[in-house]
Amino acid sequence: MKIFINNPKFTLIQFPLIAIIVFVSFLTIASQLYSGGTEVNPETVGYIFTENYISDLGRITTHSGESNLYPFLIFIMVFTVMTFSLFTYFYGNYSFFKNKFDFGGNMFKLGTFFGMCFSLCFLGISLTPADINLKDHILFAEYLFRFLFGSSLLLFLSFYKMDQSTRLLSFGYLLLSIATGMYIGLSDFELNSILFSNNYLAEVITQKLITMTLLTGFIILGTFNNRILKEK
Repeated sequence: MKIFINNPKFTLIQFPLIAIIVFVSFLTIASQLYSGGTEVNPETVGYIFTENYISDLGRITTHSGESNLYPFLIFIMVFTVMTFSLFTYFYGNYSFFKNKFDFGGNMFKLGTFFGMCFSLCFLGISLTPADINLKDHILFAEYLFRFLFGSSLLLFLSFYKMDQSTRLLSFGYLLLSIATGMYIGLSDFELNSILFSNNYLAEVITQKLITMTLLTGFIILGTFNNRILKEK
């Protein structure tokens, strides 16, 4: 296990990419197994991309009252994979760069800590199904984005100051912080209700968009990290 954790190519590039592929692929399968029902209309059939939250796949019982066992198990599996991959990513990120550069001191440490907290929120979301423990489910979902915003902003500043070769990587974190900050503004401060006539559809769609943006962001970070690893 230590061989993988101490291998920056695995922790910074390969494991996150594998986790993203697993996340997207298996949630797609789970959506095909979802029998139906949305928060506003329990009578719908199947999973509707613009009307069902991602969290609907993690419910034990669907909105229509039917068993959701297989999507629920898949949901737990993929969110657990994301937890481990992102936790090792931030650990590996800290371990590699602190040994290669003047790594930015406490700001870099705090950014790493927030990143690890962000990754653990994936596990919290999976273990608190929305139909069983909605309060904690929402809490983990909200803090997932808050921790990522704090982490990406601090890591942007750290990598920008760290070295000329890490400037490009810093802008990857800047893009993540901008995207996350915009989503927090839309959701936490209820700007959806101001900007869109149908707040429910806006929340579902923006959730999907920010998820795809974050996954793409980590792929971009992996690309930048790969360039740095080749140089070192």
